[in-house]
Amino acid sequence: MSVLEGCRVLLVEDESLVAMLAEDMLLDLGCEVVVAMRLDKALAYARTVMFDLAVLDVNLGATSSYPVADLLSTRGIPFLFATGYGTAGLEADYRGVPVMQKPYQRGQMAELLCHLLTCTTIPDKPAAAGALPCLCLTGLKPVGPAQFRAD
Repeated sequence: MSVLEGCRVLLVEDESLVAMLAEDMLLDLGCEVVVAMRLDKALAYARTVMFDLAVLDVNLGATSSYPVADLLSTRGIPFLFATGYGTAGLEADYRGVPVMQKPYQRGQMAELLCHLLTCTTIPDKPAAAGALPCLCLTGLKPVGPAQFRAD
C-alpha cells in the first residue's frame, strides 16, 4: 500500500481543465481530494478541514495562494507549490517550499507528495531555513491519514 493511500489532499488550482487532470492523478495515487478553484474557498477549506497534504497553484488569476500556504503552515499541514515558473516564480519567503513544475506529471507528483509525508530526500531540493516544506520540520510525524503526533 502506498503512503499516499487514503491521504486527504487540498488541491488549489484555478484552471478547470488543469484541476481535473491533477485531481485524476491524485485519485489514481489513492488520495481523497478536495478541489478549491478560488482563494476564498481554499482559505475556508484550509481553516476548517484537516488535510494530510496540499498542492497549491501559485497564481490564482489576479491573486496568489500564499495566504493559503501561510494558514497551512500555521496548522502544520505540509504543502507544495505548483507553477510553470519553478522556484524563480515564488516570492523569496517561499523558496524553501517544494515546487512541482507544471504541467502536472504523475511521477513527479507522487515523488513530491511522498516526500512531504515521509521527508525522504529529494535530490537537488534543499529546504531553506525557516521554511515548512515537510513534516520533519514541523516536528510532527504521520500516524495515518489526517492524524499526526508530536515526538
